[in-house]
Amino acid sequence: MPLIRFRFPTALLLLAVSASAQTQSLSSNPETPSVPSLSPSPLPSPSHYSPPPSENRYDVLSKMITPLAGVLLGGKQTSNRALTLHATVGQVAGRLPQIIQGATITAQIEYPGRIRLEAPLMGETVTVCRNGNQVWAIPGSKIQFLLDQFSHKPRPNQKGNPPLQLPFTSQQAVLLPALFQLERGNEVAEINGVPCRVIAGGLMPDIAKATKAEDFSSKLWICSDYTPRRIDIHRSDFAMSFLIENFTYSPAFPASMWQPPAGATDVFRCDEARLEELLYVVMNSLQMSAQDKPWLNEVTPSSPLAPQSAQPPTPPFGPMR
Repeated sequence: MPLIRFRFPTALLLLAVSASAQTQSLSSNPETPSVPSLSPSPLPSPSHYSPPPSENRYDVLSKMITPLAGVLLGGKQTSNRALTLHATVGQVAGRLPQIIQGATITAQIEYPGRIRLEAPLMGETVTVCRNGNQVWAIPGSKIQFLLDQFSHKPRPNQKGNPPLQLPFTSQQAVLLPALFQLERGNEVAEINGVPCRVIAGGLMPDIAKATKAEDFSSKLWICSDYTPRRIDIHRSDFAMSFLIENFTYSPAFPASMWQPPAGATDVFRCDEARLEELLYVVMNSLQMSAQDKPWLNEVTPSSPLAPQSAQPPTPPFGPMR
């Protein structure tokens, strides 16, 4: 299956965090397939849920980002420092492998320095968890097997990073909507019976050019409490959607959340510097069967420190740390 590198670009990170992954590049392909538009699922009958947001589209986007920034960056905008999300990979098109369709991803994030991800891999659920400067993963033998197969994994990162490394502060995060060029309109649609405000668009032209993302566009379905229910991402060579079943904030998680299950013996352990490496091999192996060997599709870098601009076109994700 084509290789996916998980990297988030600056402006999209707060929108695409529900994917709990970052994409850097796809395997080279001399003939890029055309990517069809993703069609919404059939809508159920009208529901009893609260009506969707009706404010200016930029205000709606800002109200979705603000509490998320509190979890990722701290700050005083909200007292919540923890987030639970459960998402399913919906439709995929273009270079993305069909095997990841239907994959479910559960994540807990807590500021500062804690993140836990669960995903299906090779017939069972794997867990990767960062607790401050320590990282563990289970089943450890399967994680070690994947680490041994992939040759061009991300290098260890510097220590002391927050759960997700972002190049802006919590105060600056509230200005992120200004980086987007959003389509006009007040479209409303239902996702699993929940009425949502549909907001679509891409990056401002100058930002898109600077980040080499002129072909990027996204669509969000935002419900009455300003949490996303679906996110579609589209670029010239791939498209995918995430259906979000749970997106819940809380002040904190119990300490047991960040420890391996009681009695677990097959545990891989390392420090926080290798977190991105673990996420890379797990996310590139989603729902992998015994016949799949995604590591064979790795693109050999031109040099150990090759700049990102020297790689294939960058999908709209950036490094999860």
